[in-house]
Amino acid sequence: MSWSAKQYVAFEDERTRPARDLLAAIPTPEARTVVDIGCGPGNSTELLVPRFPGAQVRGLDSSPDMIEAARKRLPQLRFDVSDIDAWADEGPFDVIFANAVLQWVPDHATLLPALAGKLAPGGSLAIQMPDNLNEPSHRLMREVAANGPWAGKLAGAAGQRTEMADASGYFSMLRPHCSRVDVWRTTYHHPLPGGAAGVVE
Repeated sequence: MSWSAKQYVAFEDERTRPARDLLAAIPTPEARTVVDIGCGPGNSTELLVPRFPGAQVRGLDSSPDMIEAARKRLPQLRFDVSDIDAWADEGPFDVIFANAVLQWVPDHATLLPALAGKLAPGGSLAIQMPDNLNEPSHRLMREVAANGPWAGKLAGAAGQRTEMADASGYFSMLRPHCSRVDVWRTTYHHPLPGGAAGVVE
């Protein structure tokens, strides 16, 4: 799958709101090393800079197009192209920030403890994952993909995203590795102009 930074930023306000809310909940008051994994075009990374003044802030993403956009947006920061599950930097990091990316990475039961293991003492692992696979838009997309002449070509698309655990599942994954775990669920409602065409866009 390829990502378009231009299309992503067309809905930047909607996409950045959960990142702002997540950032506000991070209990780490000061940080020297901050990394935004799955940084996209840098919209979430941009929030980290004023929140942690003086910190070395960097980003990584698997999409070269996204990294190119992030480098243009924040030329003073370091951005690397890397898959999260192949990311070998051991840290330690004071903050690992992951906004709307880990739903694409499999095996959370292994991944999340590994990320927590990259934290410095007192550090924060801040994760936001869209949990919309069972919303009407996504259910209908799967139905349409499975019923038509394109079904064979789209057969594997539904499995691209990782099935989400429930809140207690994520609590259980992280509790043995963290001194404090805070899990919550928020529903964001975004009115989009243009009716169905706006949703498709």
